[in-house]
Amino acid sequence: MRKILVLIVVFSLSVVVFAASMQVVPPKVPSEVKALASSKLIAIVPNKIITVTMNKPNGSEYKPKEIIWFKVKTAVSGYLYILDIPSSGKITQLFPNYYQKNNFVKAGLHKIPSSSKYRFRVSGTKSGIELVEFILSTRPLHFLNNATTTKKLPFAVVGETGKKEFVKFKLKLMKSIVPISKKWTAWTYFYLSVGKKTFLKVQTTPEGAKLTVDGKIYGFTPKLIGVTPGYHLLSLSANGYRTWKGTVFVGVGQTRLLDIKLVPIQQVVNGTLEINVSPASAYVYVDGENVGTGNQVLTVSPGYHTVVVKRDGYQTYYNNSVVVNAGLTTTLNVQLIPLTANIYIHSQPYVKIYIDGVFAGGTGYDGYLYLTGVKVGYHSIKFEKSWYISQTISYRVNPGDNYLSVELSAAGMLKVNSNVYPIFIKIDGQNYGEIANSLRGIYVPVGSHVVTFSNPEYVSYQKALSFAFQRTTETSVYLKLKPLRFSVRASPNPFSPNGDWYQDTTTFYMTLSRRAVVTIKIYSASNVIWYRKLNASYGTTNVTWDGRSIQGQYMPNGIYKVEFTVESYGQTLTKTLNVVINKNGYTYLKEIVIIGGLALIVGLIYLLFLK
Repeated sequence: MRKILVLIVVFSLSVVVFAASMQVVPPKVPSEVKALASSKLIAIVPNKIITVTMNKPNGSEYKPKEIIWFKVKTAVSGYLYILDIPSSGKITQLFPNYYQKNNFVKAGLHKIPSSSKYRFRVSGTKSGIELVEFILSTRPLHFLNNATTTKKLPFAVVGETGKKEFVKFKLKLMKSIVPISKKWTAWTYFYLSVGKKTFLKVQTTPEGAKLTVDGKIYGFTPKLIGVTPGYHLLSLSANGYRTWKGTVFVGVGQTRLLDIKLVPIQQVVNGTLEINVSPASAYVYVDGENVGTGNQVLTVSPGYHTVVVKRDGYQTYYNNSVVVNAGLTTTLNVQLIPLTANIYIHSQPYVKIYIDGVFAGGTGYDGYLYLTGVKVGYHSIKFEKSWYISQTISYRVNPGDNYLSVELSAAGMLKVNSNVYPIFIKIDGQNYGEIANSLRGIYVPVGSHVVTFSNPEYVSYQKALSFAFQRTTETSVYLKLKPLRFSVRASPNPFSPNGDWYQDTTTFYMTLSRRAVVTIKIYSASNVIWYRKLNASYGTTNVTWDGRSIQGQYMPNGIYKVEFTVESYGQTLTKTLNVVINKNGYTYLKEIVIIGGLALIVGLIYLLFLK
């Protein structure tokens, strides 16, 4: 394990504890850094409340004994924590510490360390990536605040990175951080270079190409040069050949070999890049250009190309070394990996939790639940417990670890004896569900409230009631029927039942205030030519007429009277309207659709079997 000491004693920062809101991430973060961050960091809320920098640019190389410090800019005041986790070993809290115990910072810019009593130096025996995590919260995190420090051990050890130990650490941290509604994080990284140097070896066909790295000329190929870890922009040029440009990533302590076949200027033969993508809805980018979704077959210039495939809820695929040769086809198969995440949930003890309607588990005696392998994206999460008001929320699950805290309200129970069921309940104007019969009840908030009882066919009724925790309140209500009202309309009107597939029928829309038996009669002069009787519910019911009589004969152009008779609980109402048949003006829509469909089928057959 790397040590963190004081004054002239050195320390090392290693893999950090948890995570980032994944907010201001250093530009072009290498995929291996992203992978490490996603496994070690916890996503809280994307934000710009806290931003961090080092005394070198993010992603820089540090050697043992180099001094490192951080600048932290906060938009709000709060409690600041800095933690360090090695890839294996003990988790160390860098700030607060023995020499700076007060970690409350005001909004503004802060340098850490800010005390002259100590400074940070980098040390270690193994090269690798270092992650540093910064947490800002509006309230103290008791788990970290209670960490013990002494003059001999000024930086508290708060956990370990082994699989089981790391989960225990996360659970302890969760219990501190979940109840706090406002918290933000940021992270940064650097490369620790110990002993082993980082090299880039470039060779070309033909040899003797001029090599430029990050704007600096390094001579002619073949060439071996020392570089810093990370991304580098290369250019290779030779007389009579096309200039090659590309971006190359070199890992810390690696020797990266790059072998480039230069293309003669007179050679204008392109190549083919075939990209097979799953899922088919993923977006495909080639050399920074969006070329569409799903599988792609592209004609591209010979040389190296960068392919990126993205889809919400999946890990992004990135490959900047796809080689396409002149006159040949390069096939790239990309299967995106679904992103999964963890959720730390805090609520009352023994709350049942459902995700997208499926039981996911329950909180324990301490009110916490840890769920793993949850698919990234939006989910419906329901919280349910006896004698508490259930809550259902739509929640966006981000990659990594997520914190969710929901407190349920204590409830009493309401039962209703009514002349009609179901009966719908509102408490102080808010919907609380329905009661199906006198034996069933619903949970309602404790206290005194105005309760509204309603049914779509009846006049609503209100009364004031009081409810106590874990107590049932029974009440009786009698609802009165709403007055019978209804309206009718026909659309389209006029209509043209001439077989051209355009407005060949008309629809009668009947809107009722309560359920009823509806009789529809259509008259030609005084004769009934069409008849229909049906049971209709409250709301809108529709019936379609195709312009034919009861005997199946199409009626001629003209005006027809439509009579609607509604009977409900002994009350009868009648309304009439006129509907017009006009078969003039044949549109040929049917022929257009048929011919277009046949042309489409012929085209598909040609493409699939004849081309």
